[in-house]
Amino acid sequence: KSIMAKSAENKDLVDGFCQSGLFAIVRKPNYAAEQLIWISYYFFSVAASAPATWPHSQSQGTVLWVNWSMGGFILLCLLFQGSGWLTEQISTSKYPAYRNYQRRVPLYMPKITTLWNLLVGNGHEKGGKVQ
Repeated sequence: KSIMAKSAENKDLVDGFCQSGLFAIVRKPNYAAEQLIWISYYFFSVAASAPATWPHSQSQGTVLWVNWSMGGFILLCLLFQGSGWLTEQISTSKYPAYRNYQRRVPLYMPKITTLWNLLVGNGHEKGGKVQ
């Protein structure tokens, strides 16, 4: 393993929680991904309810933005907000270094600058953190 990978592992071991990989970009990557999956299911249901000729026709067909699947994605996103809040409280009380991690890394949505640095190749890990 590289020295960088070993130092990231040691930082995770010392602090008691993962701060490298996806966890250097968002604190709850699994929660964020599942919420995005449910939101995309909702958008697929909107597309499925659209008139067959939409968006290329001048007909008065309407897209049904409000449908039964909207309730599902809203309730699941609320569930994840609640469980995310609970796990944040537990982690904050359990690990003293978690407060600093909260200040550095967003909960669900990555910072645009972090994504840009990863896309253009300027992102590198320094002590388990994506810069």
